[in-house]
Amino acid sequence: MYGVNLYVRRKLVKVDMEISLTYDAGMTTTARAPLTRSRIVDAAVTFADEFGVDALSMRKLGAVLGVEAMSLYNHVDNKDDIYDGMIDYVFTSIPLPDPDMNWKDSVRWIGTAAMERFAQHPWVVSLLMSRGNFGPGALAFMDHVLAVFIEAGFSDEDTHHAWQMLASHTMGYTFQQATNQGAVEEKYDSLDAQLARLGEHFPHVARMAPLLAQCEFGREYVFGLEIIIDGLDARLG
Repeated sequence: MYGVNLYVRRKLVKVDMEISLTYDAGMTTTARAPLTRSRIVDAAVTFADEFGVDALSMRKLGAVLGVEAMSLYNHVDNKDDIYDGMIDYVFTSIPLPDPDMNWKDSVRWIGTAAMERFAQHPWVVSLLMSRGNFGPGALAFMDHVLAVFIEAGFSDEDTHHAWQMLASHTMGYTFQQATNQGAVEEKYDSLDAQLARLGEHFPHVARMAPLLAQCEFGREYVFGLEIIIDGLDARLG
């Protein structure tokens, strides 16, 4: 975790300098296009992808767009409004499955596509947990997923549980992947030296340590997703 925090701090130190350069050198290109809510949200997403959502401010966002921060308020209410737009942006970008797919393939498609988008924009998980707001894009996505379960024959109660399981599994793995980037190598550098000591008191940990050290979040996510689908199938039967 220390390695991750150090990495984030180094990134944030560069933010002010890079934003200033963007304002000076890039203003001639960005200022030509009219300012809209969509452009503001798009710029916020790009900024958060590069520097993290915690570094986002109205001043920095205005600099990226080549305008004063106050100009943004003609198109958005405040930073929370931008956050909600960013959440909606991510959900709108998730490709939906073919309507002719069976429910299992649809869930596989939806889960994998959502995981890929969340991995591209890992800040969306923290915004979802802090904001809890769903815009039209997020609601359309949720409506589609719920329809998959309802049309497959699940009860309303089981549809609710299925949604919660799928959402929790996807956001949980996204959060783990985001917080472990850059720290995995450091964490397991001394693994070989520890195995002998671990084996004496914790034989099962020592046995599994090489596999645990090579955790691939994509494969682990799919493994869990298949278990969810199998469990739901048994429930439906």
